[in-house]
Amino acid sequence: MKVKNPSVAVAILSWNDWKNTTKLLESVFKSDYNNYDIIVVDNNSDNYHFEQLLNWCKKKKIHAINLHNKSTKKKDSKNFYIYRILEVANVPFAKNLGGTRGYNKAINFALKNNYDFIVKLDCDFLVTKNFISGMVKTLQQNKNAASVSPKVYYHLNKKTKIIWWKGLNFTKNYFRFHETGKGNDRRVIDIGQFKGLIKTDSICGCCVMIRSKILRKTNKLHPPRKAILDEDFFFGPEDMEISQRLKKYGELLVNLDYYTFHKVSQSIVISGIKSRLYHETIGWLLIIKKVCSTKDKIIGYLYFFVRGIRHLLRLLYKKDKDPHIGFLMGLKDYFIKY
Repeated sequence: MKVKNPSVAVAILSWNDWKNTTKLLESVFKSDYNNYDIIVVDNNSDNYHFEQLLNWCKKKKIHAINLHNKSTKKKDSKNFYIYRILEVANVPFAKNLGGTRGYNKAINFALKNNYDFIVKLDCDFLVTKNFISGMVKTLQQNKNAASVSPKVYYHLNKKTKIIWWKGLNFTKNYFRFHETGKGNDRRVIDIGQFKGLIKTDSICGCCVMIRSKILRKTNKLHPPRKAILDEDFFFGPEDMEISQRLKKYGELLVNLDYYTFHKVSQSIVISGIKSRLYHETIGWLLIIKKVCSTKDKIIGYLYFFVRGIRHLLRLLYKKDKDPHIGFLMGLKDYFIKY
């Protein structure tokens, strides 16, 4: 049965980036859709950043509800929840719980409180006035859809019409080599050629609306799984792993008639390239392990060993050694721990 005004939980993950977080919140509050609540998960930010977020709420006269003290949502819409994490994962370079465990705090709350749809948004985004309403409308009109994302433009100090993401179709070798996806068209200027509704093989992990009832079903494939997002992934590409589960229950869509803006790679500035490469390397190797056939695993692992040799050689003469150290440490730790 079609719900006239479905409830939406907007899950936002923030870490040491109160400025971008508040800019995103300002754009969400301008939404032309009314039946939504916002859940900001502060992933062990420094006290300064967390206090700045709270000060912004006071200036805007926004009542922030401490999610630690709330088990159920209020009956009115546009509740603003903050869940502050003060834990650090026991992994190299970690300064917080990681992306998947952080988002799972908000997702589990949303599922427990029976929101119809869940939006997953990184804090370095800006959304448009009709983003939420457009995604809701798309899911309502496409009953077989598990999720929908908009196309995403680059925000390069200002809003642009340059494509950052518009869907992704995996080729045969994608999970082996990670550079053979079709349909991405990254850095292409949109002059109106990208429009309409299309299917994708993967959600846009940092900007997506997911149907809650299907998200619940994905856990049935992995009993006794407690987490929705796979917490083996500290940071990326958990979106591709959850996509493989979502596709068993519904289509993954991109509505190119709606768009958002992404201030790309803000987290690299905060965490550093060494940390980023370390966790991304482990993440990609985990994807190979979890979704590939035995043959593809062998080929994928060999590919990473070759890349490791290249990084090792570059380590000897490059001045900036952090990317190469990060990759090599990730490669080593994956095969020791996983």
